[in-house]
Order: sequence, then C-alpha cells, then structure tokens
Amino acid sequence: MIFEGFLALVAGYASAFGLIDRPQTPKVRPYAIHNVKIEGGESHITLDAEITIPTNAHKAPAIVFITGSGPHNKDEELLGHKPFLVLSDYLTRKGYIVLRFDDRGVGQSTGDFASATPKEFAEDAAAALSFLRSHPKVDPQATGYLGHSEGGYIAPMAQQLEPADFHVYLAGPALPLLPDVMLSQVADVAKTSGATDAEIASNRRQVKTLAAILKSAETLDEVKDRISRLLKEANATKAERDENMEVWATEWARFYANHGPAPALKNLKIPVFALYGGSDIQVSAAENAPIMASYLRHQSSRVVTLPHHNHLFQWSATGALEEYLTISTTMETQAMQTIADWLEETVRSH
Repeated sequence: MIFEGFLALVAGYASAFGLIDRPQTPKVRPYAIHNVKIEGGESHITLDAEITIPTNAHKAPAIVFITGSGPHNKDEELLGHKPFLVLSDYLTRKGYIVLRFDDRGVGQSTGDFASATPKEFAEDAAAALSFLRSHPKVDPQATGYLGHSEGGYIAPMAQQLEPADFHVYLAGPALPLLPDVMLSQVADVAKTSGATDAEIASNRRQVKTLAAILKSAETLDEVKDRISRLLKEANATKAERDENMEVWATEWARFYANHGPAPALKNLKIPVFALYGGSDIQVSAAENAPIMASYLRHQSSRVVTLPHHNHLFQWSATGALEEYLTISTTMETQAMQTIADWLEETVRSH
C-alpha cells in the first residue's frame, strides 16, 4: 500500500467524535464574531467564513488561515480537535483580526472539493485576503496568510495573486510533496507503526513509482488506470485502493507531482515565520526546516523547530498519528505563544 494517511485514521476512529474532552476548545469568545459569505477564486464559488475581531479593534493587523490537505471546515477539525478555532481564539485575544473559511465544497462553502487543484485553493485564499483587507477595522498594510501543512504550499501561490505583508507557516513544506515529503512521511509513519526495513523500503519504492506515474501520464484517466494497477500489484485491499485512488488519482496530485515550492519561497520579499515540530512524522522538520531557512530572504524571517511537537503542535515523543486521538490538548500554548511573539515583534512593531 502506498499511503494510509489521515483518511484511514479518521475512518477508524470516527466513532470517537464528540466523546473525547478537548479542553482548549473555547466555550466563551469575548470579541466580535461575524459570519460572512465571500466570493471565492471563481465567480460560482462562495466561501462560508467567520471573522473574529478584538474588542475596540481599529486598524488592527489581520490574518487569513489556510487549512492543510484534505477537505476541512474553518476550524480544521480532526478527531474532535479544532486547531484553527483554538489558534484563532488565542490570536484574536492578542489583538489580531482572523478570518477562517470552510474549504470549497465543505460545510456551507459551494463548489467541488474533489475536483479542485491547489491553484484554485490559492485563488480562494487570495479572495479571502482581498475581502479581509477591505474591512474597515483592518490595517490594510498589516495583513497576512497563515497556512498549516499544505497551507504552506498554498500561501506562496496566493501571494502571487493577492500579496500579503507577512506569512506564517505551521509545518509548511519547503520540499516538493512528490516524491520528497512523501518519501520521508511513509518511512516515518511506518517506523512508528513497527514496520520492518523491507516494508519501509517497499513503501518508498511505491512512492517513487507513484510520482513517476503522475509526472508522465498525459491524462487523468491514464493516471487512474496506472495507479489502480500499482495498488493491485501491491496487494492493497479494496478499502486501501479506494482511499489511495481518492487522494492520488486526481488533478490535485498531478499538480503536486510537477510543483516545487522553491521559486515562490525564494521570491518572497516579506517576513515569514516557519514553525516546525521535531516529532512531526508528516512534514519532517529535519529535512524541511533547513531548506526553508535557506530560501527566506527577509531579515525578519525566522524558522523555529519545537523539538517535541507533532504535526498538530501537540507535545508528543513519537509523533504517532494515533496520538491525535488520545492527546487531549489541541495545540500547545508554547506553540501559539511562539507565533504570537514573532507577530508582536515583526508585525505590530512596524
């Protein structure tokens, strides 16, 4: 099998939703909360969004949140955790206006998520920033994108459409998704699951084959046919085949097979804060953080790794995916404070 990923994890634990205490989910939010409809990157797309505005805010800095891979609501909800809600609450209390939106095709947002490409997700993020910049309480010269995981790919693309004044990346990859990030991911996930060296090597070979198929196939139908055959040869179950086809036999995957983030990152002339978790087994800090640091040009840019944090910035010794379910903390305060400290130093002081 090529990649189990979030989809199998969520399916396996779906019954746990609503049954687990998530103490950081805010019960009371002492600031203005506005639900708004935004025209997305295309005229037929409407994004369902929420803007949170600090009390007595006037010309405040403002941030658009961009979710990670897979269909997410505005809270980036996963296994009862709502990391974007928790982080937006934290930053709004610190004086920042925050806009979060359901991905196209999710919740009350219109459109089809499954057929969308990263380019279209970037168009939606850019439309959200354009809307936010026009808000009377927003300082139009102090707006930014905050992207988690794949959102770190999307933000630099959105920057080319609607420029922001700063970026924040949470576990944002500096290397191409295919094959680089996936090669590390399948190996690290397999290790935490007790896989043998031979099994890990097999998984890595499959990722390389997958990347080659996506790069060389001329049509999506060809991609579907070749990936289906690859999965059958790997003796994947029907459920595993269906899951992998849903992720990889798509225009989304074809885009990433030919996309490298380096040019867009190197061209950024704004401050960027990139935060990584040392125990993250989905976007390796060891491999991505040094590359990110080498790309960023602005003197106020920073790359920080929190040594014992996972992909969601929970404290975790192993980073194992199943811990997303069992850890009650949604996002460590240390991670949120680290973000806020950089914003205070870089955005508020200028």
